[in-house]
Amino acid sequence: MIGDTRSDADAVDIADEVAHDVDPAESGHRAASAIISSKGLYLTPRQTFFALAIALTVVLAVLLGYLLWVSRPVGFVQRGGAAKPGIEPVFSVYGPGRGAAPRFDSPMGVAWGKDNRIYVADSANNRVVVFDNDGDFVREFGGFGIAKPLRGSKATWKPGALNYPTDVAVDSKSGDVYVADFYNDSISVFTAEGSFLRRFPDPVKPVGKGSSGAGGGGIAVTAVAVADGKVYATDTYQVLVFDLKGKLLRQFGMPGLDPGQLDHPNGVAVDSRGRIYVSDSNHNRVTAFSPEGKPLWTTGSKVSDLQKETDNPFMLPRGMSITNEGAILVADPIGQALVKMSEDGKVLADYGARGSSPGEFDFPNDVSIRSDLLLVADRENNRIQVIRLNDR
Repeated sequence: MIGDTRSDADAVDIADEVAHDVDPAESGHRAASAIISSKGLYLTPRQTFFALAIALTVVLAVLLGYLLWVSRPVGFVQRGGAAKPGIEPVFSVYGPGRGAAPRFDSPMGVAWGKDNRIYVADSANNRVVVFDNDGDFVREFGGFGIAKPLRGSKATWKPGALNYPTDVAVDSKSGDVYVADFYNDSISVFTAEGSFLRRFPDPVKPVGKGSSGAGGGGIAVTAVAVADGKVYATDTYQVLVFDLKGKLLRQFGMPGLDPGQLDHPNGVAVDSRGRIYVSDSNHNRVTAFSPEGKPLWTTGSKVSDLQKETDNPFMLPRGMSITNEGAILVADPIGQALVKMSEDGKVLADYGARGSSPGEFDFPNDVSIRSDLLLVADRENNRIQVIRLNDR
C-alpha cells in the first residue's frame, strides 16, 4: 500500500481533478494501467494474471533448481553413509571424473586387482577404468571398436578396443586383466597398466564343439574368471575353459533345463578346489560343477512368474565371487540383493534393498571380494560401491 496522510475528502477532490484533466487520447492507456489511489496500488485483471504467471514461473524455477541440487551425484567419490540392514557403506565411485566420459554408464563388471586396485568394466562407455583402493582414479583403457561389423559396414577394431565389455577379471599372480568383450565375441587381455596383450578366441572362427558368436565364430562371452592358471568364460549356453594364452582346454553345457544345462549364464567363479560355480541366469538358479564339468548341485529353479515365486532364492543371478571362507556371493539384479550361499548350495542370507543411497542397489550386476570388502557393480545407479557385510 502507498501511504497518504491526506483526508478521504482531499483524495476524492484530487481524483475528480485527475479525471477531468485526462486527455481522451490517453484514456486507452490509462484503462490498461494500474490505478493509484490513497488506498493503494490496484492492477487490472490482465495485469493481475501476468503478475501471477510471473510469480509462479519464478517459484517453479526455484523449486526445480532445488530438486536438481539435492538429487545431484555427490562428486565422483562419495564416502561413508548410513548403515543399512547387514551393509556398511565404505565409499561409492561415480566415474573417473575427467576425460570425454567423466561418469560411468551402466558398469556391469568389477574386480579387485593387484595392489588393491579396482577394475571396472564401464560397459556402455566401452572401457575399463582403474582406481586405487580409496576410489581415486588411476587410469582407463579400451575405447570403442567393432570387430564384426554388419554386412556392408567396415570393421573398426584395433588392438585394445572394446565393444560393450560385460565383465572383468584379474590374474592374481601376473596382474593381467581379462575383459569379456561381449559384442566382439572374444576375451581381450591387458597388462595391469592397460597395455593390450592378446585376444582369444578368434571372433571369426568356430570354437571347439560349438560357437555362440555372431556368424558362428568366437563366443558371446558374458562373464570371465581367472583361477589357477586357467580362464573360465560363459556364453549363451556353456562354460569354456582356456589356458592363459587362449588355448581351449574344455567346454561343457548345452541348452536345456536339465541339471548341467544352461540358459544365458552371466556369472562364473572358481573355488580353491577347482569347483566351478555358474549363475544360470535365465533358469533363475546357481549350479556347481566339478573341475571336469560334471554337475554337483543346483540351487533355485526355473520359474514362469517371478512375482509369484517368492520362495525362489534368485530372480536373475549374475556376477559372483568366493569369500575367504569358501562361501559364494551372488549378485541378483532383479532381486536387488547380494545372496550368500554355502559351498554346498545352501542359502545363508541376502543383503540389500533397492535405492540410490549408499548401501542400496539398483540392478547390482557383479561382485568381487577382497578380505572383508565387497566391490559391487551398481549398474543402474551408474556407480560402483565398496561395502562391508554385517551379519544380521
